[in-house]
Amino acid sequence: MDKEEAFKQLKRMNAKKILLQIPDGLKPQAFDIFNYFASDFNVIVSSSSFYGACDIGNREIYEGVDCIVQLGHTEIPNINYPLPVIFIEYYYNTIEIDDSTFDVLKSDGINKIGLLSSVQYYNEMLYIKDRLERNGFSVYVGKNDGRLKYPGQVLGCNFSTAHSVSLYVDAFLLISTGLFHGIGVQLSSDDRDVYILDLNDKKIHNIRHDTDIFLKKRYARMERALNAKRFCVVVDTKIGQYRMKIANEIYEKLKALNKNVIMTSADNINPADFENFMCDAIIFTGCPRVPIDDEEKFKMPVLTPTEFDLIFGFKKSKRYVMDEIVSVDKQEENKNTETKDINA
Repeated sequence: MDKEEAFKQLKRMNAKKILLQIPDGLKPQAFDIFNYFASDFNVIVSSSSFYGACDIGNREIYEGVDCIVQLGHTEIPNINYPLPVIFIEYYYNTIEIDDSTFDVLKSDGINKIGLLSSVQYYNEMLYIKDRLERNGFSVYVGKNDGRLKYPGQVLGCNFSTAHSVSLYVDAFLLISTGLFHGIGVQLSSDDRDVYILDLNDKKIHNIRHDTDIFLKKRYARMERALNAKRFCVVVDTKIGQYRMKIANEIYEKLKALNKNVIMTSADNINPADFENFMCDAIIFTGCPRVPIDDEEKFKMPVLTPTEFDLIFGFKKSKRYVMDEIVSVDKQEENKNTETKDINA
């Protein structure tokens, strides 16, 4: 959906006051976007950073608005949003690449390719698909699950499109500008190599070495948690990241290990808050990017649920896998579960 269609939809729903969520990369355009909608609506722009369609915030924050308009992401189909949310998808400028770009794949003996992208590069993925097929490659675009809108799309917490074609491909090619999504695919794809077509330099490179560096850092964090005595299990209250059931399971596992543990909730996890708790380690059940991207901000190790299960022996396999969010707890369950579990 584009701005014009979003404007028409707001009119059809008779919205009066809207909240605009604009990702950091598009905030330089905030004045133009605000003025476009403010011509007919009472508009307020959220100054807070957010991390995707899973992060429209808490129900209480938006009680005074009729609708949320979020730029840069697609809706997550299996989230029950408490308010109407309109997503305006933002796409990267169309690129052109030379056929020689694919030489690295040919020299590595890659023929069957699983093609992936995050949503802002989706048009580029379709363009690359056509170019790959013209160059003789067999291209597989994976089926999306209930948390993804498009085939071949990946989120930082969901790689189901890669899983769906992993048995048929020699390697994956991700259209991207960063490593996080690629490393997630690499860790979720068994022995398949993952290549990134970086749209900044229009070159393809294998990220196996980058993944090895990532794993060394994560295992160092995980090992520090082994000797921890005081744990905070954190439930993220964001609607699209709320996993109280998993938090409860981890809480019970830690109690069985004779660890001193408390259950906490957070909207934006703040390192200072947990220093005040004087905990030795944190298990964070929200977005897996928080423990990974923000690890240097914390004095104590912050683990994902899958890292916790791996390091404390609750997984049969010793292979590292990225934490993936397939679904979240239903909103109608939140009130009953939240009161019972936090006060237990």
